[in-house]
Amino acid sequence: MTKHEDSAMDAGNGRAMPVHAPGGLTPAQRVLLLGSRLLAGVSDAAVLPWLTQAPVRVLARGETLITLGTVHNTLYVLLSGELSVWLHADSGPLVPIQSAGNEKSTDARKEVARILPGDSVGEQSLIDGQKPNAWAIAEQESQVLAVPADMVWQSMQEEPKIALNLLRVLSARVRNANAGLSEAMLHQQRLAQDAETDVLTGLHNRRWMDRTYPRTLRRHQSPARPASLLMIDIDHFKRVNDEHGHTVGDLVLCHAARCIEITLRPGDLCARYGGEEFCVLLPEVDAAMATRIAQRICAAVFAAPFGLSSGDALAVSVSIGVAGWDQQSPLGALIEAADAALYQAKRQGRNRVVNALD
Repeated sequence: MTKHEDSAMDAGNGRAMPVHAPGGLTPAQRVLLLGSRLLAGVSDAAVLPWLTQAPVRVLARGETLITLGTVHNTLYVLLSGELSVWLHADSGPLVPIQSAGNEKSTDARKEVARILPGDSVGEQSLIDGQKPNAWAIAEQESQVLAVPADMVWQSMQEEPKIALNLLRVLSARVRNANAGLSEAMLHQQRLAQDAETDVLTGLHNRRWMDRTYPRTLRRHQSPARPASLLMIDIDHFKRVNDEHGHTVGDLVLCHAARCIEITLRPGDLCARYGGEEFCVLLPEVDAAMATRIAQRICAAVFAAPFGLSSGDALAVSVSIGVAGWDQQSPLGALIEAADAALYQAKRQGRNRVVNALD
C-alpha cells in the first residue's frame, strides 16, 4: 500500500480493504472507464467526480465486495481483475473454496454472472434501494471504482445518457439471466424425463406409470368413461437369454417394445412394467375393444421375428391379459386382474390374449 492509500471496512466480511485516495486512477484505468458500456457516449465532464473523487478499492482473491442482504449504496465498476456473482441462501460471508486439485467447489451455490474489467455491479440495489440478493466476490486480485449513489444520481441528472446506458446494461443482464433460467428449466425437464424413461427400451418406466395411470383413471370417473389395461409378457424370454445371451435378450426386449408401440394409438399409455413385462393403459376403451387391440399386438409381434446376427430368425411372441376398469377399483386392483388374465394366457399355451371376464 502506498502513501496515497488508506483503509476502508468491507461490509461483507468486516475486514479492512485497501482504498486508493480519490483521483488515484491511472491513465489506462481512465480510458477503460470512459470506454465502458456504462459511460459510452458520455462526456468526460459529466463523470469528472467519478474520475477525481470516487475511491478505488483493492480486493484480494476470494474477498467479498457485495454481501447478500447488506445494503451498500454504491455502484462498482471493475478496473482490473475479475468478479463472480453468486446466489446463495445462507447467511455469512461466502468465499469460493479451492480444492486440492485447484477446482472450485460450487456446492450449495449458483454462479450467475462474471464481471470483467469495464463492467459494473451493484446497479440493481442502487436503483431500487433494496438489499442485494446475491454475492459479488473477487475471483482474483481486483480493483474496483466505488462510485457513491449520490454521485451516480448527480451525474445522471447532468448526463441522461448514463441512465440510458444503465438501462441497456441491466436489460442485457436480465436477458442473460432469462437465458440461464430457460436452460435450467430445460435441464430439469430433461432430468425429469430421464427419471421416468426406461433406459433400455426408451418406453416410460414404472415410476412414470405409477404417476400417470391413477391420474388418467381419475379423469375418466367424471363423467364416467371406459378404460382398460393390458399386461403383456414376452413368451419364453428366459430361454432367449439362456440360449442367445443377455445382449440378444435386451435387443429382443427393444424389438418387442417397438412392435407394441407401432400398434397403439397416440393416446395410449405404454410402459415397461419390469423384466420382460409391459403395461398399456387404454383410455376411452372398453374391455371388448381392448381385447381386439391386444390381439392385434399379439399378431404384430409374432409376425415380426427378430433377426439374429447369424442370419437366422428368432420367433418372438407375447401373451396378454386384458382387464376392463369398473370406474371404482384402484390401479392396483386393475393390474391384478390383468395380471391374472395374463397368467391364464400363459397356462393356455402362450401367444394368445385372455380377457379377465372370460
